[in-house]
Amino acid sequence: MAYDVFLVSANEDRDAAKLIARRLRALKFKVWFDQKQVDETFDAKDARNAMNSTSMLVLWSENAVKSDWVRAAASVGHSRSGTLVQMALDKTIPYEPFRTNKRFSIAGMTSRKTPEGFYQAVDDLGSRHGRTDLRDWMGYGSKDEDERADWLAAHPEDPLALHAKAQREKELGKKPAPAPEAQGAAALAAASLKGATNGNGHRPVAGVKIAEAARPTAATIRQADADMGIGWGTIGGIMVAIAAMLVLAWVFRSQPITPEMRASMPAISNGGTVVAACPAGQVPRSLVNQVLQPGAIVDDTAE
Repeated sequence: MAYDVFLVSANEDRDAAKLIARRLRALKFKVWFDQKQVDETFDAKDARNAMNSTSMLVLWSENAVKSDWVRAAASVGHSRSGTLVQMALDKTIPYEPFRTNKRFSIAGMTSRKTPEGFYQAVDDLGSRHGRTDLRDWMGYGSKDEDERADWLAAHPEDPLALHAKAQREKELGKKPAPAPEAQGAAALAAASLKGATNGNGHRPVAGVKIAEAARPTAATIRQADADMGIGWGTIGGIMVAIAAMLVLAWVFRSQPITPEMRASMPAISNGGTVVAACPAGQVPRSLVNQVLQPGAIVDDTAE
């Protein structure tokens, strides 16, 4: 993401940095500011965000000159010509090469007090982004509605004016205009749809919705069936075969199984045969003949 201002401060000066970030954002500057930063390492992510910012605003103080992160970030801003903007929170003078660059003093700045140095710094930032008369805008109060309206009318391309226009359209229920990227994507989709053809080899009629153009018709369904080799005759044959299998299953299932049929059917451990041939309380004849038939007595005690 691209930013207008990359805000740099020591961790100990975080409250002052929050106030400045809030003021700049109220002027519709896109400000990068990490409120949760605790380490002193200027890593690759910080460098990428700094390089994607048009300006770098460094808040110098007694704490800032001791911060490795502040010095590393300020060095990146100093290496890019026309990027570095400096503010002084106190009378501390930073090291070279930053001591020779202009610093706007904002010592004593609070939510109710705005030093002259802050106005000057905003004018400097505005000139780098092609914005003018921001000092006048900051001088208007909540009751200066006519002055604000005149300022917005005189600066129609300023982010403040664009934001006010978007707010009015939102209140009126108008949808915001799509971004240039979305417009390009829509134009590309329209061009691809215009050059496409339907299943019959004809171009779709202009103005027809995509959903209606893609809706299958009876002709397209018949064409798809013909391509797959499926006709009503094939479907009818399949239905007749299914009906015949159901009838045969019902016929064979309805015939009762007699004891003779059950005895001739294979069963696990011959359970079915035993039940049919051996009523309860009787011993099967085959068992008597083969196992219980008396025979010769064998003396197994003789040596």
